Amino acid sequence: MDDTEIQVPLLAGSSSRQLEEGADVVQPQQYGTTNKNDASVRVVPDDGDSDDGDSDAQGGVQQADAINMVWSKSALVLAYCFIFLCSFAQALQWQIISNLTPYVTSEFSSHSLIPTIGIVSSILSGVLKLPISKIIDAWGRPQGLASVIVLATIGLILMAVCQNVKTYAAAQVFYAVGLSGFSYILTIIVSDTSSMKNRAIAFGFSTSPNLITTFIGPVIARWFYEKSNWRWAFGGSAIMFFLFSLPILVILMMNARKAERLGLLKKEPLSGKSTTQSIRWHLNEYDAIGVVLITVGLTMVLVPISLGTKAENGWDISFLVVGLVLLVAFGFHEKYTATRPVVAFSVLFSRNVAGACLLSIVLFVSYYSWDSYYSSYLQVVHGLSITQAGYIDHIYGFGSCLWAVVVGYLIRVSDRYKWLAWVALPVYFLGGGMMIVFRRPDTHIGFLVLCQILMTIGGSTLVVCHQIAIMVTSTHGELASVMAVLSLASYVGSAGGNTLSGAIWNSTLPKALAELLPNFSEKELFQIGSSLTKQLSYPMGDPVRTAIITAYDRAQVRMCITGSLVSLLQVVAVAIWKDAVVSQVKQVKGKVL
Repeated sequence: MDDTEIQVPLLAGSSSRQLEEGADVVQPQQYGTTNKNDASVRVVPDDGDSDDGDSDAQGGVQQADAINMVWSKSALVLAYCFIFLCSFAQALQWQIISNLTPYVTSEFSSHSLIPTIGIVSSILSGVLKLPISKIIDAWGRPQGLASVIVLATIGLILMAVCQNVKTYAAAQVFYAVGLSGFSYILTIIVSDTSSMKNRAIAFGFSTSPNLITTFIGPVIARWFYEKSNWRWAFGGSAIMFFLFSLPILVILMMNARKAERLGLLKKEPLSGKSTTQSIRWHLNEYDAIGVVLITVGLTMVLVPISLGTKAENGWDISFLVVGLVLLVAFGFHEKYTATRPVVAFSVLFSRNVAGACLLSIVLFVSYYSWDSYYSSYLQVVHGLSITQAGYIDHIYGFGSCLWAVVVGYLIRVSDRYKWLAWVALPVYFLGGGMMIVFRRPDTHIGFLVLCQILMTIGGSTLVVCHQIAIMVTSTHGELASVMAVLSLASYVGSAGGNTLSGAIWNSTLPKALAELLPNFSEKELFQIGSSLTKQLSYPMGDPVRTAIITAYDRAQVRMCITGSLVSLLQVVAVAIWKDAVVSQVKQVKGKVL
C-alpha cells in the first residue's frame, strides 16, 4: 500500500490533457492547480497548503479524493474485501439468470426473442452510463452506487413476478441497466483507490469471484429448474444481491462522513442564490441538457438500427432523423454552451480513446455474433445438461479473471501495455478460426473447450489493455466519463453482435427446419424453433432431433464466420493507440493500492 498523497493532474478548464501529436509514447502528465469554481463540495487540504490539486473537479470526484485521504490501511483492505463480496453477488446471480433465461423465454414461446431483449437492454445499459457518470462525478460514488443497487433489485423482483414476455423484457431492461451501472461504478471505485501501475491487478482481483461462481452458478440454476422454478431463482437473487452490496456502500459513506468531520470535505451552501439560481446551478453542474440530448438521441438512433426494424409508415426513419438531430445538438451544446460537459471534446478525439472504443465495439460484435445461442447449442447438439453447458459457456468468465491477474502483472513489470495487445491478437484470431472448424455436431467437446480457452486468453488480454489505454489519457475528473464512453462502446458492440446473431438465426434456422421437416406444419415448426424445451423433448437419435441439430449446425457456422471476419478490425484499433509508461501516470491521491 502507498501512504503518499498523489497529486491529481491539472485540469485545463474542463478538457482532457492533450496528447503530444506525432509522439509514439504518451508523455507524463503535468500537475498544478486551477482556480476554484463554485461547487457544492470541495476537498480542503490538511497541510495548510493552498495547492489542493484538482480543485476544479466536481464534488463527487473531490469526495473520492477525500475518502482516499482518510483511509486507514485496514479500512482499504476491508473495502477491497467488500468489493469482492459485491462482485461475487453480481457474478453469481448473473450466472443463475443467464442459464435460466432460455427457459423463461421458452415458457412464453419466445426463445427467438433472446437477442432482441439483449439488444434493447444492452443499448440502454450503455447509453445510460453517461448520465450515471455525471451523477457519480457531481453527486458522489456512494449515492450513485445506492441508486443502481435499487434499480437492479427492482428489475430482479419484476422478473420474478412477471406473467408474460413483455413484462419480462421490461424487467430485464431495469435489471440490465442497474447491474451494468453497478459494475461500472465498482470499476470507478477500484480506479479511485488504485495507482495506474497496479490498476490492472486491482481489476483482476475485483473480477476474481468468477472463479467460484462459474462452477456453482450453473449448479444452482439447474437445482432451481429441476427442484423449484425460475421465479424463486430470480427472487432469491434479488435478496442476495441487495444484502451483499450493502457493506461497500456503508464503508464508503462512513469514510465520506469521516472526511467531512476532519474538515477534508465540506459541503458549501449556495449562499446568496435564489431558488431559480440554485436550480440553474444544479442543472449546469449535472449538464442536464447534455444528458437528455445524448441519452434520447442515442436511444432513438441505436435501438431501431439494432433491432433491424422495417421502416413502416416512416416511423423508424423519423426516429433515426430525430435522434441524429439530437446528437448534433448535443455536440454543439457540449462544445459551446455546457459549463460541465458530459464528455470533453479533447477526450473523444484522443487516439487512445478512439482506438480503445473501436476495439471494444469490434470485440463485442465478434463475441456476441457466435455466443448468443451457444448455451442452447451445447444442450441441443451435444446433449449437455444445463450445468455442463453453463460450465463451457462461461469459460471466458472463469478464465478471464485468472488471466487478467497475469496481464496486470506483466503490465506492472514491463510498465507498458500495447505490446501485450499485439501478442493477444493472433491468439484471438486462432481461437475464432478454430471455432469455424470445430463447431460441428461430430466434434469432440474438448475441441470446443480449447477454442474457448484461446478466445479467453486473447480476448481478456485485449480488454485489460484497452482499459489501461483509455485511462492513461485521462485526469481523475475525466475518468468516469471516459470509462462511460468505453462502456457505451462495449454495449453498442454487444447489441451489434446480438443483431447479427439474431439475423443469422432467424434467416437460417426456420428455413433449415422447413427444409428438413417438410411434413411439419408451419405452426409446429414455429413451436420447435421458438422453444428450447420443445427442442430438447426429442431424444438424441430421433429424426426430428437430428434435423434440429443440422439446422443449428448451419446457423452456428455462419455465426462463427461472421464473428471471425469482424474481429480482423482489431488490428486497426490497436494500431491507433499510443503507448505509455504507466508508472508515470499519476491520477489519484491519498492512500491507494
